[in-house]
Amino acid sequence: MSVSPANHSPRWPDQTAAVIGSGFAGMVAAAVLARVFGTVWLIDREGHPDLPALRKTIPQAAHVHALLQSGQNVLENLFPGFERRAIAQGSLPLKVRSGWRSYSAGRWLPPVETGVQVLSQTRPALDHLIRQQVVSISVIRPLLGRVTGLLADDAGAITGLRLLQDGAEQELAADLVVDAAGRAEQGAGWLAALGYVAPPVEIGYPEVRYVSGLFSRRVETGDDLAGWLNFATAPMTRGAVLAPVENGRWMATATCRFDTQAPATLAEFLSFLDELPDDKISGLLAEETLTSELKSYRIASVRFNRFDQAKQPLPQGYLPIGDRIATFNPLYGQGMSVAALQCQALADALMQVTTNCASNDWRAALAPAYLPRAAAPAEAAWLIGQANDMEYPAYRGQPSAAAIALNKDLRRAFATSIGRADRMRCIDRVLHLLEPLSHLTTRDSRPVGPGLHQPNEKTTHTRQITPALN
Repeated sequence: MSVSPANHSPRWPDQTAAVIGSGFAGMVAAAVLARVFGTVWLIDREGHPDLPALRKTIPQAAHVHALLQSGQNVLENLFPGFERRAIAQGSLPLKVRSGWRSYSAGRWLPPVETGVQVLSQTRPALDHLIRQQVVSISVIRPLLGRVTGLLADDAGAITGLRLLQDGAEQELAADLVVDAAGRAEQGAGWLAALGYVAPPVEIGYPEVRYVSGLFSRRVETGDDLAGWLNFATAPMTRGAVLAPVENGRWMATATCRFDTQAPATLAEFLSFLDELPDDKISGLLAEETLTSELKSYRIASVRFNRFDQAKQPLPQGYLPIGDRIATFNPLYGQGMSVAALQCQALADALMQVTTNCASNDWRAALAPAYLPRAAAPAEAAWLIGQANDMEYPAYRGQPSAAAIALNKDLRRAFATSIGRADRMRCIDRVLHLLEPLSHLTTRDSRPVGPGLHQPNEKTTHTRQITPALN
């Protein structure tokens, strides 16, 4: 299902949908719903600024955000010409392994073309661009207010929500409520108030702290106009990312894990970079000027709400999306792209029910069509995170058998990719959520020959997972 910003006739003009939260997942979900519903309320506690700027409701937005190839593909499908508009406003398309460079095993890995790219920009710039696409769709109606609960009929089906506006609570009718309210998990309380038993949940404790700032950028062309990822792999707990972003700036992020102290001042930040195993990032910033406040953020735990495995069906007319389903270790840069893929899952599920159901009996069919599709990219990202976090002795969590197996598959895949562009391409497509995890285990019987390194235990752990934080 493709969504264009142009006005159009929705399939069910008499039906109403409401999206809770107008962050990345909420805005993209609203664009999907606008193809079907005659009215789509897009609700948020905080309005969007007229120009790209940080919002209090998205505290992680001050840090490096790179949109993976899979997320770009979804947005290009929903908003044709999206990449062209993103580049015009300053986003930089960086090819993985060449435009986005990784430090591993004591060296910067040589550039290799694998056909995968990221879009690098600040999160406010990306959100602003999506917002421009969304507000041009006539059936989407932004609404300021704080959702306080869900409304349901005697059979338990959702009929709308309660909304606090200017100190007064109101009721908003809706045939479908999509919960994109984010990490706060208010939705769990709303469902519990209706008697819904929470689904199984998987929890991990990656304990990540990061500090970011915007700097001037004198580099305009050449090899140094790239993203630089000095990623901390076990047992290391310190790392950094330097990404070129719009308006001729660097976004620099210092990352630390577990008991490692995060920098608090500019002097500490620069010292942190100087003490990394390589001086490339600190060297590029040596003559630059900090142009923003340093912002810090912490992710102690992540969770995967397994709505797809719940014994009790969700109330008809309610769907979770984005962080409401799963949150991830931000070091692996998966969150926005998983949310985009879940919006594609919503589009596919709506296509299925609008094709097979009348406008008055779609509600029972929607969640069964949507939840398995939405869980698939979340599970892939969750397992990738677990498979790498489990290598830290300080990591608290219980990696599943699938994560343990994936850890071995990743080790084997990276070991056999040395000098092999085809294997690197396979790895990149899996880690960018373009292909299923099973593609890592595709056997290639090509013998190791002259000029290729025989894989061994010393090389299996030297890998880079994804290109940025999210």
